[in-house]
Amino acid sequence: MGKYSELRAAVEKVAVVDAHAHNLVAIDSDYSFLNCFSEAEGEALASVHHTLSFKRNLRDIAKLYNCEASFDAVDRHRKSSGIFSVASRCFEAANISTIFLDDGIKFDKMHDWEWHTRFGPTVRRILRIEQLAETILNDERYIGSTWTINSFTKIFLAQIESVIDQIVALKSIAAYRSGLQIDTNVSDLVAEEGLQQDLHGGKPVRLMNKGFIDYIFTCSLSVAQTFSLPMQIHTGFGDKDLDLRQCNPLHLRTVLEDVRFSRSRIVLLHASYPYSKEASYLASVYPQVYLDFGLAVPMLSVQGMVFSVSELLHLAPINKVMYSSDGFAFPELYYLGSRRAREVVFTVLSNACEDGDLTIDEGLQAVEDIFRQNALRLYSSSVVLDSVDFNNSTIHKNTLKIETLLEDYAFVRIIWVDTSGQHRCRVIPVKRFYEIVANTGVGFPVVAMALTSFLDGPADGSNLTGTGEVRLMPDCSTKFQVPWSKKEQMVLAYMQIKPGVAWEYCPRSCLRRVTEIMKDEVNLVVNAGFENEFYLLKRFISDGKEHFVPFDSTPYCSASGFDAVSSIFQEVNAALQALNISVEQIHAESGKGQFEIALGHSCCTSAADNLIFARETIRSIARQHGLLATFLPKYFLDDIGSGSHVHLSLWKDGRNVFMGSEDSRTPYGMSDVGEKFMAGVFYHLPSIFAFTAPLPNSYDRIQPNTWSGAYHCWGRENREAALRTACPPGISQEVVSNFEIKSFDGCANPHLGLASIVAAGLDGLRRNLSLPKPIEINPSILDSELKRLPKGLHESVEALAEDSALKDLLGEKLITTVLAIRKAEIDHYEKNKEAFKELIHKY
Repeated sequence: MGKYSELRAAVEKVAVVDAHAHNLVAIDSDYSFLNCFSEAEGEALASVHHTLSFKRNLRDIAKLYNCEASFDAVDRHRKSSGIFSVASRCFEAANISTIFLDDGIKFDKMHDWEWHTRFGPTVRRILRIEQLAETILNDERYIGSTWTINSFTKIFLAQIESVIDQIVALKSIAAYRSGLQIDTNVSDLVAEEGLQQDLHGGKPVRLMNKGFIDYIFTCSLSVAQTFSLPMQIHTGFGDKDLDLRQCNPLHLRTVLEDVRFSRSRIVLLHASYPYSKEASYLASVYPQVYLDFGLAVPMLSVQGMVFSVSELLHLAPINKVMYSSDGFAFPELYYLGSRRAREVVFTVLSNACEDGDLTIDEGLQAVEDIFRQNALRLYSSSVVLDSVDFNNSTIHKNTLKIETLLEDYAFVRIIWVDTSGQHRCRVIPVKRFYEIVANTGVGFPVVAMALTSFLDGPADGSNLTGTGEVRLMPDCSTKFQVPWSKKEQMVLAYMQIKPGVAWEYCPRSCLRRVTEIMKDEVNLVVNAGFENEFYLLKRFISDGKEHFVPFDSTPYCSASGFDAVSSIFQEVNAALQALNISVEQIHAESGKGQFEIALGHSCCTSAADNLIFARETIRSIARQHGLLATFLPKYFLDDIGSGSHVHLSLWKDGRNVFMGSEDSRTPYGMSDVGEKFMAGVFYHLPSIFAFTAPLPNSYDRIQPNTWSGAYHCWGRENREAALRTACPPGISQEVVSNFEIKSFDGCANPHLGLASIVAAGLDGLRRNLSLPKPIEINPSILDSELKRLPKGLHESVEALAEDSALKDLLGEKLITTVLAIRKAEIDHYEKNKEAFKELIHKY
């Protein structure tokens, strides 16, 4: 097999994603170490010593521990070494980058899922739905409750949603209880009867009724599809309490044929052994079916493992087959799974190369796919694996020593934007970040979301004080190397009451929540793209005082104006590219020293994140060149203001459905759904101003004849209108692709600003609102006929205070804090007319 040495090296080197495993237990747990070698229980365990897998696996463990190859010797070694020692050795030898833990099996002295992170791999949870249901029904808080299917469903779905941020998949063990012949159309009546039957079956409640289990499965699969979470399903062999005849994945045909779940992603676990051929067939003909060969490896003989994995690949696409260990209780199982999977996959792939099924290059790609990339792609929307980029090569966390991290990085910046729109950060030494903070967050005082632009103290009436703390949880999907500071990384964060439970004052969670409501109710995704206007200022000292003047005096789109700052913007553009932020164009704006950078559009949650990173980038690189970049709406009261105009569109199944089509087009060139959404934004625009134009200085910018949208109107390609519909390139004005909101500026918290817009648009859809006629001329000509939008912050505050729809969708507590901060801003800047000039250091 020398000619396959490259393939073997790839198999041995790859850092695996263990996509399905379970919690470890303490060394002194009552759960016998003999269970490490078999799914048998009770008296059947007495014969485990005589199985082929026991003899092979025991030798493998003994070799790892450098001890005698006997059960007693291995057991003595692990007890004398302790769990930390044996787990560290097993995980290091297994070369695991990531573990997805199903913590629904309860063992004696079991460690929680977060505990496992101390051994190197990134760890995330899988939520077992039947165990969650049993936990709810056995919860002492509900003793005496009269359960109905509706009351149960409400609590069950709320519990899933409360941990949705910390799980990577749902999992069902219906195969253990009532089998895989699931009725996806089970009625509420049948489910209710099943619930009552299980409730009266004794305490603790154990799910056994098929109708009730089928109902829970169907509800959960719908949730999984909504949140783009895979659903793992136990199939094939396992503990003796299952009926193996009911574990054949072919029984899932009703689920797979149900059009409601055509976009789901279903992972068949355990190679469906002994139904591996059946599983392979299903993965070949159903796009939503994926395969996982955990447990089959390493619990079978060598030939059994090879046979099972080979059968999976007889029909199934390689990009649908994934590795897991199904390790449980004992770290040795993680090691055995990884070790034997590498041998088995090498054997299967080298045989395929020998048979002419694969080339060597295709075999190398298959190694990467099976052990890593398939899981990364499948779980990409719900987990981002911690990895660090060094010189354009990705080195995964489990293979990094802390010493290497310390050599390449010093700090990680955790960034958030507060309610007043200010960017703030906590800086964590890299060693502490990767050992602790990445998984548990840092303490965050609740008062930090009540601070104003002029004082680091809480606004009166905000309901937030110096008492109380939540968690600032890094969202590692947003983690990047800081382009302008090579020894640092930066990451955005959620604010959570505890890991996985959103705090109602968190801006990122607020935007995520309303976009999920939009997706759930009308299956629409809102895309956004921002135009960033800002001034570049030079600092000088005169008479002992600090002054700032424009970088230059060139006009709109001046070639010479751009020439003077080309080197700066080359750095900015390169930095944004490194952050995966698309730049569409850059040009000099009308103000003296004013410039604009337009970003590409993406889903609004990503667009808001990108806007934060873009602002950080522009300010930081300008500072390195001795300049101050400010996004303040109106620093020079006699010059043009700076906005952060946002363009919005609606998308469904990868298609822009804001744009009019033959099936749906209004007289204005947009679709019916586009008009209703835009009409909602139009209707709530005065309230939205409290989020998108959050300072008194914002209203110095929003004036007639300045392209800032001062009047309550909309128009087609009318840049004086508050809302402007825009045509795609090369298309007549009879069709529009998006609409622009002029009132967004650089002091707005982008997550809260977009959340208010999405909420307003959703209200328009719910109420079937329609737009008034567009204004085709400069609206100032119609000053006596058109209503002005808020002329000052006090007017938008009054509008928001009366807006019940936005309160319901965004949360009354959050609105209370926003109003309190805005009122404090009004009072302060009314009394201190020149104080706004200091804000160039904050925005």
